[in-house]
Amino acid sequence: MTETFKVVNDDIIIRYVTKDDKEAWSKLWKGFQAHYEIKAPNGIEDINFPKFLDPNVKMWSALAIDTKRDKAIGMVNFLSRHSTWDLTEIIYLNDLYVDENERVKGVGRSLIEFVYEEADKMGTPHVYWTTDHFNHRAQMLYTKVSNLTTKVIYRRHGY
Repeated sequence: MTETFKVVNDDIIIRYVTKDDKEAWSKLWKGFQAHYEIKAPNGIEDINFPKFLDPNVKMWSALAIDTKRDKAIGMVNFLSRHSTWDLTEIIYLNDLYVDENERVKGVGRSLIEFVYEEADKMGTPHVYWTTDHFNHRAQMLYTKVSNLTTKVIYRRHGY
């Protein structure tokens, strides 16, 4: 990926992760898992993080950085996939998380908009994601930047 920055305000930018961001990304990733009560396999970050840096893998991560404190305060992970319903690949916004102490500053919205802008650059403007039905706080944001679909998700038993 080319180096891309999105300026949120005077103090916050969004940029793709670099090889030096693993610790900051991992901290947010663990916060994401705790917030959503997800138990990911041990060592998954050691598998995923290099994929974000590999130009041959269509999976990316970006961080929201508070430049005054030089601190990562939010992250978004997204990937591209083929679809039988579209002529182009589509983008799945897989993970979105803003540190709980940093919310209500426009960071979550800016992370989503970063993905939209990158998808447009890739020629894959179709972006979608899922959320828990009880995640009303996030849904208040999502209704401002996206359309709610009528789809219901099913998954295999045990997963």
